[in-house]
Amino acid sequence: MENDRVSLEDLTQGQWLELRYQMEPRNFKRLVERARNAGIDVPACVGVKNYAPKIKFSTLSETARYVRSQDIEAVKTFNRRCENWSIFVTAELRSQARMFFPHNPKRSKGATPLSESINGNVRYDKKYKVEVRSLGFSFARHGVMLHYGASSGHGGHIGSKWRDRFGNIRTTNPASFGKMGQGNRKAVHWFNPVLRKHLPTLADIAAEYCMDMSLNLAGLFLEE
Repeated sequence: MENDRVSLEDLTQGQWLELRYQMEPRNFKRLVERARNAGIDVPACVGVKNYAPKIKFSTLSETARYVRSQDIEAVKTFNRRCENWSIFVTAELRSQARMFFPHNPKRSKGATPLSESINGNVRYDKKYKVEVRSLGFSFARHGVMLHYGASSGHGGHIGSKWRDRFGNIRTTNPASFGKMGQGNRKAVHWFNPVLRKHLPTLADIAAEYCMDMSLNLAGLFLEE
């Protein structure tokens, strides 16, 4: 069982996606539950309908946040600039998605086009509810699959192993080894470049508002 735990801990986001496509849905669900019960983090993109990376504004203390909240005009300016940044970047992400992944009704089988699923999320601090505390983006999970070039029959570069409910060791279909990002499923890094392009502007907005405010980017970027 300990060997199981180590192997699950070592799985990358791409390998989790590979398992999702290679395993039967109910078996994959059990694997996710086993990992979570063991205290192992499972990438959000494989367990939820939409993926929602975000940027958090870090500050030294709640006292500093309270002091800033008293300068109403400064807070309003900061909030407005953050909201405008979010609107602009969301529009560019949608444009990027439309360019790389034009909607094909025959192939999509009723799925929402990636560009239409992209939304910007602006959240305020929970205590004072006056200052933007995070900016995020949500989009359909297939946006992550397209980033990796993953789908059924297009597995990862090394394959994976797992145990089914009977304790038998299962492996990724050998026919799919090394196919993720190949053939008709080329990996397209449509998300990260847009964020990297515009993050310096957001960092300037934060610094001009408060010198001790920084950007927490943990979990923002998709693995490359």
